[in-house]
Amino acid sequence: MLWTAETVSQFGFEVATVVIPLFAVKTLNATPAQVGFLVTCEFLGFLLLGLPAGAWIDRRRAERVLVFASLGRTAVFGVVAALALAGGLTMPSLYALMFAGSLCTVFLGISYQSVLPRIVDRQLLPGANSRVEFTLSLAEITGPAIAGFLMALATSSYVLGATAVCFGIATLLLSRIRVTGAAAAPPPRPTTTLFRDVRDGVRYVLRVPMFRVMALRSSTYNFCNIATTTMFLLLLASVLRLPSAYIGIIFSGAGAGATLGALLAVRLSRRFGVGTTVLAACVLAGIASIPLPFARSGTWLIVAGIGYGIASGCIVVSNILQLSVRQALCAPGMQARLSATMRFLVWGVIPLGASVAGLVANVIGVRQTLALAVAGELVSIVPLYFSPLRRVVEMPTEPESGPEPAPEPPPAGAAADGARPEARQLSD
Repeated sequence: MLWTAETVSQFGFEVATVVIPLFAVKTLNATPAQVGFLVTCEFLGFLLLGLPAGAWIDRRRAERVLVFASLGRTAVFGVVAALALAGGLTMPSLYALMFAGSLCTVFLGISYQSVLPRIVDRQLLPGANSRVEFTLSLAEITGPAIAGFLMALATSSYVLGATAVCFGIATLLLSRIRVTGAAAAPPPRPTTTLFRDVRDGVRYVLRVPMFRVMALRSSTYNFCNIATTTMFLLLLASVLRLPSAYIGIIFSGAGAGATLGALLAVRLSRRFGVGTTVLAACVLAGIASIPLPFARSGTWLIVAGIGYGIASGCIVVSNILQLSVRQALCAPGMQARLSATMRFLVWGVIPLGASVAGLVANVIGVRQTLALAVAGELVSIVPLYFSPLRRVVEMPTEPESGPEPAPEPPPAGAAADGARPEARQLSD
């Protein structure tokens, strides 16, 4: 049920990823800087709520947070579609709604990553994550292509309505998820403040070398990759002025590459080792992105589209294995905080990258900004080469110890230095 719900939700997300920027460019005549800020709003929630979200979720049933976060995102896109149909959707209102959607996505993503390790054994996590990525990549193939063709046949307002329907279906499916056994036990009553939980999550990531390097590499890559994706879309839509259907097909190529990557990730890691596979996948992804700034009509456009698909597949391989290592090494009771801290560091840079890319493109041009972004992706590989992850051959079986446990709370009425009332925590 979890995989089905994620697939439907991802399908709606992939449709929205194509339709919303195209709506801004073609209907609202958005500039590169405005499109960059729009993408910033779509990910701003990770920067603002990424850290407290994980601590809050560790104190709640993550499966319930999944449902409410999905319901909130459904409502947001329902409003987007309604305003678009009524002709009242403007750039400021789109900024605000995308920001609201990003807040829901924060809780959705962290709670999902917290639920999966509770229903799957550690040794089976690579296969489970691979299955998830495979089903999501199927949505990544069909979503942009269908979005492009629907925009060619109907107005983008109706396509935006379809995304809200997808999110609504995903919410119904998520509401049927049941966690059983020991994992279904309610979270222990918190004895520490929310601030301390957030601090422990950050310290945990910074203390474990594996997590520290993963955060450095992924945050650098994401900063550059969001610029690459945004500028590539603008290059196709504004510079080359390709029809929406063609753009949808090109972005579906990324889904095809992601599907292949999801199928091969576990097999490659068993053949070459986890660390070697991750490093090779990241290197190949950087090389495959080099043709993107040279995309023009004809052969170069085809080469760029193929390179975009190969890069997507390689990054999926890297993501599956890095996420599996992270989940396997995570100490009990730290999953949500680890996920939240990593998402804050890794996804929190995305709004910054999108804004910077939009501003730079207004000065030096879309194609030149795209070239700088691709170069940055290549540079981001360096930390992995010197990391302990490169030496990992098989999936770890023992978790890394977490921060020192908090002291027991003092008896009622006793004075305690720095004692604070109990607090609760949030999710990505």
